[in-house]
Amino acid sequence: MLFFNRPKKRSVEHLQLHQYLALLDGGMEAHEASGVEKVAALALARDVWQSLALGAWEEINPARIDAWRNKVHGQTLVHIPAGIEDCFLVVVFNESAAPLAYFLFDIGSQYTSATIFCPAFGLEQEATETDIRRVVPQLPASSESFVVLALRGGTYMQVYADEQGFHLEHQLVTTGAHYRCTSVVGPEDAADTLVSYAFGSYEWARTKRWERMSL
Repeated sequence: MLFFNRPKKRSVEHLQLHQYLALLDGGMEAHEASGVEKVAALALARDVWQSLALGAWEEINPARIDAWRNKVHGQTLVHIPAGIEDCFLVVVFNESAAPLAYFLFDIGSQYTSATIFCPAFGLEQEATETDIRRVVPQLPASSESFVVLALRGGTYMQVYADEQGFHLEHQLVTTGAHYRCTSVVGPEDAADTLVSYAFGSYEWARTKRWERMSL
């Protein structure tokens, strides 16, 4: 009897923010996604919906799906509304009609001011760089040794301190897209990362290595 190896199912990558931003290099233009791309994007969305903790799956009207194409490199990014205002599951296609990758993006969070929450210092207000740089180095001496920078809903960054140093985590929209920094950092590095996050610089995403957590 002859045995044949079945072809392996192609892996679809869950992108991190710096990888998604790299796809935008060169500029984007509106694109009319094909019916095949829309069907494939919806199928992928349904497969990952639960793992991203996006709630119960609901059939999405294809008319609400839009797409963009990179002007230079040609990747197509199909945007599927995630049921949360201004939040999309972005499915990436290259030359093939099969999805290459996906990314959960909270576009609405890009237009909000960060709020700092730090019980140890009685802070729950719009974040300032001064407050961040003042309280972060003092966290190890506090009984509540953490700071949270919230953008909106479930999109935020936090740092907590212990005897090892400062531990950074960030989340996009839900616990299904929660990440931690793979390295423990010092107080200045932690403050720099929070400032970058709070004020719209993406250095925090590009210069740190982040790994997805299962919560």
